[in-house]
Amino acid sequence: MVVLLHVSSESFVRFGAMWEASNCYESISRACVPIFFMISGATLLRKTEPLGTFLSKRVLRVIPPLVFWSTFYLWWLSFNGVNTGNWIRAMLAGPTMFHLWFFYVIFGIYLIVPAMRRFYQNASQSERLWLLAVWFLTASLYPTLQALFTGREDDLIARWGSVSVYDASYYGMYAGFLVLGAYLADLKGNIVSGLALFATSVLATVLATTWESRIHGVPNPFFHLYLSPLVVIAACSLFYAFMGMAAGKSPPLLSTISGCTLGIYGLHPFLIDPLAKRFGLLQLTGSPLVDPILATVIIFCTALAVVALLRSIPLIRSRPLRVVI
Repeated sequence: MVVLLHVSSESFVRFGAMWEASNCYESISRACVPIFFMISGATLLRKTEPLGTFLSKRVLRVIPPLVFWSTFYLWWLSFNGVNTGNWIRAMLAGPTMFHLWFFYVIFGIYLIVPAMRRFYQNASQSERLWLLAVWFLTASLYPTLQALFTGREDDLIARWGSVSVYDASYYGMYAGFLVLGAYLADLKGNIVSGLALFATSVLATVLATTWESRIHGVPNPFFHLYLSPLVVIAACSLFYAFMGMAAGKSPPLLSTISGCTLGIYGLHPFLIDPLAKRFGLLQLTGSPLVDPILATVIIFCTALAVVALLRSIPLIRSRPLRVVI
């Protein structure tokens, strides 16, 4: 879904033959990032382990891939003539490529997970639900409605779209997704109702984005923001549907993909930007509905093949290189 999100965004920035399809695919795939946070919450908040173990297994392991991929893209930008300045200073300032913001946010959230874990494990279900309601109202619903009624959508887009590395409140906005993931993981999910609500929220996002964009006269991603109420509901419902699926042994291919997820996430923008555009992968058939899917499959499979090949090399297969790809 992340690859589809970034592929479809190429056609969203301007009105044209591809825009409606791009809006649909963006609306479908926007739930992917919140779901990443929710999976972390379902995995971490219900688990008990010493603080030192958590710091070494989770917090410190975010740093190597962050440094590796930041360096990789600084090199790429420099190779293409961009003045990147001091690389260390650039990394400390924020993401060196748009998708690397996730590493900064997850690192900041991991720092407060031990305290969140203590609260979650000792809170009642009603207390957890109350916290989620307060978070949804203050971090998602109220800012969205306020921006709409005051005509300041662009201000909210700028605030939610920027990465405030040293602002604790920035991480707090996304920390609620972890509690939401843990809460839903404790429930018995339902595939049908989850997918039905997901489809409804996606349709609402498509219509709201079309309306907002036509009013402003330019494509407007206001309802695509990760903290938009419609995106939060979409992520929540899709995660709830996943929780309704029967657990079992993963097929070998799925296990391979799971092991390569980090590398695919780090590499895929490199394939979209110079390779997909250069070889026309974004316009293979001329169909607005088919081309984004084909490009997503090709880019994903290419990234998977590259990462799997690299991980098969003995030097990379051993730590510490394995934790960055």
